[in-house]
Amino acid sequence: MPDGTVNFSVDTVNAPVDTDATSRDEFINILQHLNYAAGNIRAVDELTGDGMLFLQGSSGAAAVRTLEGTSGLAWTNADGSGGNPSVGIGTPYSARQTLDDSESDAITANKAVSILTTGTSYAVPAPDSGKISRKTIINDTSEMITLTGSVWADSGVTTVRIPPEGVVDLVSNLSQKWWASHFGVKSAMGAIYVTTAQATTCTDNGTYYEDNSVYSLNTTESRVHQFSLGSDSRLTYTGKVPVHAHVACSISTTSSNSAQDVTMRLARYDSSGTQLDSMTHSEVIQNMKTTEESTATYGDFVMEENDYIILEINHGTNGATVTTQTGYLFALGIPILTT
Repeated sequence: MPDGTVNFSVDTVNAPVDTDATSRDEFINILQHLNYAAGNIRAVDELTGDGMLFLQGSSGAAAVRTLEGTSGLAWTNADGSGGNPSVGIGTPYSARQTLDDSESDAITANKAVSILTTGTSYAVPAPDSGKISRKTIINDTSEMITLTGSVWADSGVTTVRIPPEGVVDLVSNLSQKWWASHFGVKSAMGAIYVTTAQATTCTDNGTYYEDNSVYSLNTTESRVHQFSLGSDSRLTYTGKVPVHAHVACSISTTSSNSAQDVTMRLARYDSSGTQLDSMTHSEVIQNMKTTEESTATYGDFVMEENDYIILEINHGTNGATVTTQTGYLFALGIPILTT
């Protein structure tokens, strides 16, 4: 053979070779009784079945191979018997599972999905430079999770919040920064209304007093996992993610003294600072010219978990009373997901 390998041996039993001259018939007989030496040629000749040829260079072994698909890929004509082999998606679900590889309770740059079941804060690594990549982070807890790191494409963002059982999708630019997008995050809504009118006594005309009427939660207009009726008929925010709340309140009142101004405004109790902050920008003044007057007030402020809203009342006469006959207070909170 060209490489100098001896690949054949003579069957001297069935085709003996003379020690001197060999006749034509004897030469033909010798050719017909050549034996393969161990090696690739013999191994290939002994193969059976359809498929691709595999040769092992060092041992001379040969084998039939067929193409196989994994992770959702499938081959057509895998052994080549029906035509050229081709590969495609065989099981889309399995292919997606392979592409959307996940990790638990960790956030790395090389996994497509992070499922967080514990903790409240995670550092996010920078994506690879020069590549567009995508990452989904799932908050599978009942607490808010904060994502940190100097990795945000929006220069005004330093942290990203994920609400309980919420999802954030990260898409990178080419400069190792992430854009964050939240899906399915609903605005917080809560509403209370007067069910029992009760007088509020304004002992000092220089002081504001919390409305003493009894309120109930309007469950139709409230998302009960975000707002609830707290103690003393207060609209209390129970969500985990801070919100920018826009509050509207309509009131019909009567007074024991109809010749004085009655001032009303909204106030927010700050649970973290344990203090009541009056919203002076929401003040409205009505003069009690008749037995019953109506007005409305509006306010905007940030609310965090366990903060609540009340209506405050001031009367120009010491000892006068104001009764909220009807009242409706509604809060719409826009989640503050980046800071």
